[in-house]
Amino acid sequence: MQRILVLDHDSDMYSNFKKLFEEKDFKKLLIEKVESATEVVTRIAQITYDLVVVNLAVPNTDMLGLIKKIRAFSQKLPILAHSRFLEYTLIKRYLTSGLNGYCYYQSADPQELRRATQTVISGKWYISPDMIELIVEDALYNKKADRFESLSEREFEIFSHLVKDESPAAIAEILSLHTSAIALYKSRIMDKLMISNLVEMKNLMKAPLQN
Repeated sequence: MQRILVLDHDSDMYSNFKKLFEEKDFKKLLIEKVESATEVVTRIAQITYDLVVVNLAVPNTDMLGLIKKIRAFSQKLPILAHSRFLEYTLIKRYLTSGLNGYCYYQSADPQELRRATQTVISGKWYISPDMIELIVEDALYNKKADRFESLSEREFEIFSHLVKDESPAAIAEILSLHTSAIALYKSRIMDKLMISNLVEMKNLMKAPLQN
């Protein structure tokens, strides 16, 4: 029997995910759900899984840190991420940090998530066509230097929380840092990205050709 561990805070999303595999051909597939990164790390240390699926919208989560912990435990355990919003900058960084696939979940084509799951669990890469298009556009037409390359893993993780309007106190709790440290990181991030406020920071999240 194949096992899939799902990190998701959205019960409806999880129910929809399970329904995609309710056909008789998938009776030997066991899908388990957790709601925190800590639970993911605990489970994979105790149980052998064939795939970890993470919803990038799970709140209060150090996503880069989680990917790093999974990779430290196993270089071979496939990780598939999905989201309802195509946040190019974040997803690009996650893909280069250890993901095996990314699915842009759209209500118009919910079956794509099943296709993505099947592809990654079989040992292949999967990236949604929408994301591939942005990657190609970035490679062909975006000749500007990628300012995000200058951000460390910690700085990028803090950036990912700041653009979601999470407070310094909340970010500090998620990352086990002091609030004063978050303020210093924020200042350093803005210097490296050559911006002066949160509005400009959010604008950097737009697709390559919109910058």
